[in-house]
Amino acid sequence: MTLNRRSFLARSAAASAVLAAPTLLKAQPAEYVFGASLPLTGPFATAGQLVAPAFAMAQRLINEEGGIGGVPIRFVTEDSGYIPQNALANYQRALATEGDALVAYFGDSTGFMKLVAPELKGDQARLMGSTSFASELANPEVNPYQYLAGPSYEDQFDILLQNIANQGGSTVAFIFSNTEFGRDPIEHGKKRAEELGLKVVLEESTKPQGADIPTHVTKLAQSGAEYCLLQGYVTGVWPQLIGGARQFGLPTKFMGTFWGMEKIIADRVTEQAGPFLDGYQGVMPYRYFYDRADAPRYETFAALSKEMFVGTPLENYMPTWTIQTMCAIEIAVRALRDTAEKGLELTADNTAESLNAISDWDMGGYFGGPVSVEGGKIGTGRVYTYGAENGLFTPSSDWFNV
Repeated sequence: MTLNRRSFLARSAAASAVLAAPTLLKAQPAEYVFGASLPLTGPFATAGQLVAPAFAMAQRLINEEGGIGGVPIRFVTEDSGYIPQNALANYQRALATEGDALVAYFGDSTGFMKLVAPELKGDQARLMGSTSFASELANPEVNPYQYLAGPSYEDQFDILLQNIANQGGSTVAFIFSNTEFGRDPIEHGKKRAEELGLKVVLEESTKPQGADIPTHVTKLAQSGAEYCLLQGYVTGVWPQLIGGARQFGLPTKFMGTFWGMEKIIADRVTEQAGPFLDGYQGVMPYRYFYDRADAPRYETFAALSKEMFVGTPLENYMPTWTIQTMCAIEIAVRALRDTAEKGLELTADNTAESLNAISDWDMGGYFGGPVSVEGGKIGTGRVYTYGAENGLFTPSSDWFNV
C-alpha cells in the first residue's frame, strides 16, 4: 500500500488530536454515598442509638459546605446488632445497591473491621473508618483502606501508664473483658509498664456483661494495686467494678480508655448509686463537647444540635461516642475532598493516599491542636478526671502524642 504525503499528514493530524484529547474519567454520579453499620439493637444499642443522629447532622453539614467536589453526599445507615456478620452483609448490600457512588463506609466494631479486611480488594474496596481503636488496624501496609479516628488502644494504655509513672505510681492492675476489644492492649501494656518501672500485679479477665463483681473485686484487693486500668467495656461492668471496690473499702485509683469515658453513663451511675465515681480517670482523644472555647467546629455542631435534636439528649450535649463518629466522618470527607480537588476518581486507593497525607490539620475543636494522620491513626490524647459534684470530666494532664 502506497502512503502519499497527503494521507500521511492527515493520519498524523488525527493521531495528534487523539493524543492531545483529555483522558475521560468516569462520569460523576448525581450523589455520593457514605454507608454505615451501627448496633441499633443488641448489647451496645445505647451507644449506637446515640451515634446514629451524627450521620443526619453530617449529611446536612457536608452538603451545606458544598458536598464532595460539588456533588452532594447521602448517608445510609443499617442496624448490625453488633454482630460482625450482619455488618459485613450490610456492607456487601451497600456495594451491590450503590455501586461506584459508595465512596466510604463506617463500621461498628473491631470484629467487623477484621472480618471485612480480606474483602477490601479491587472494586470491592472503600475507605473505611469505624468505632474501633483496635491497634492492629493502624497498619496501612496491611489495612490500607482502614483508619482510626484517634489513638489505638495500645496508645491509650501508653498514655495512662505514662501518666501513672508521672504521678509516682508503682503498681497497676489490668481488668479487661474476655473479648478481642478487651484483650487488645494487654500484652503491649505489660511491656510498656515494665519499661516505665511499673509492676503489673493483676491481670483479670471478666465477662463483658454480667461479670462476677465480688470475685473480681476480691482479687483486686488481694493484689494491692494502686491503680487499675479497665479495658473492653462500654455501658456496663466498669462502673460496677468501681462501685464494688468502693464498698470493699479499696483505695485503688481506677482509669479507663475511650469507651469508658462517657459523661452520660457517669452521670446516670452517680444519680442512681451515689458519687463513688468521683475521681475516676481515663484517656480521651478529644475535647469534651462542653469545652468549646476556641473550638469553632464544636460551635457549629452546637447550633445544629439545638435545631435538629430538640427534646433529645443531643440537643445540648454531644456524647463522646458521637464525637468519635463525627471525627471519623470528617477525616474521610477531608480525604475525599482532597482527592476530588486533584481531579482524581474517588477510588479506595486514591482516597486512602489522600487520607494518609493529612498533615498539621486544625480540625476546629476535636483535639488540642493541629493533627496529622500517621500510620493510619491520630496518636494524641489526654487524661480526664470525673467530678461527681459538677458532673464533668476535666483535664488532669497535658496532651500526650504517641
